[in-house]
Amino acid sequence: MGTRPRVSVVIPTLNEEAVLEDTLRILHLNKEKVSLEVIIVDGGSTDSTCQVASRYADQVIVMSPGRGGQLNRGAENSCGEILWFLHADSQLEKDYVLEIVKTTEQGIGGGCFQISFDSKRFIYQCIAWSSNQRAKWFKSFYGDQGIFVKREVFQKLGGFRPIPLMEDLEFSRRLKRGTKVQVIQRPLQTSSRRFRKGILRTLLVMQLLKLGFYLRVNPKFLSRVYGLGRG
Repeated sequence: MGTRPRVSVVIPTLNEEAVLEDTLRILHLNKEKVSLEVIIVDGGSTDSTCQVASRYADQVIVMSPGRGGQLNRGAENSCGEILWFLHADSQLEKDYVLEIVKTTEQGIGGGCFQISFDSKRFIYQCIAWSSNQRAKWFKSFYGDQGIFVKREVFQKLGGFRPIPLMEDLEFSRRLKRGTKVQVIQRPLQTSSRRFRKGILRTLLVMQLLKLGFYLRVNPKFLSRVYGLGRG
């Protein structure tokens, strides 16, 4: 790529053809402001995710599914000074990458954005508010908040743990202990699609999983609970 990119964006995917192109298109526009590379790490999609990715991404890597492993593989193959781990359904604005660069230039080693949903229903506003308060006061971040981290910090922490679930919360727990972190006061909009099986049911499962994580329940068991909750 010639000069080293300032930011490496790593997106794990699995059958994301419906949402991926919009995200990649906006990231492409961000290249006008900040030098960046985009790396897609696919977990074996059976739709056209990889074909869509190949039109925009600098690298498309295919491996066995598992978000923590996919994120680590993307980081290993990246070159940027800053790593930004993004979900395929994140709805971006043109200057989000610049916000990350400015934040890290102020001595911040990592962090995330606030979150909002693509639905204006009151229940989603409540969920977003709760998530943002958790991030603000406890520095506990979910992946759909767009976790970013300086490469040197990521390497020092040893990356994401190879666990089947909650790799984002586990990483943010170590991140806040290892560096100064900050929640950027701008909302990163994400899809409400995870709640399509039922909002209250999904919220209950998520809270149980989070409680189990903090109580150090085996992640493999939590993963089975998550699978049952989605069924």
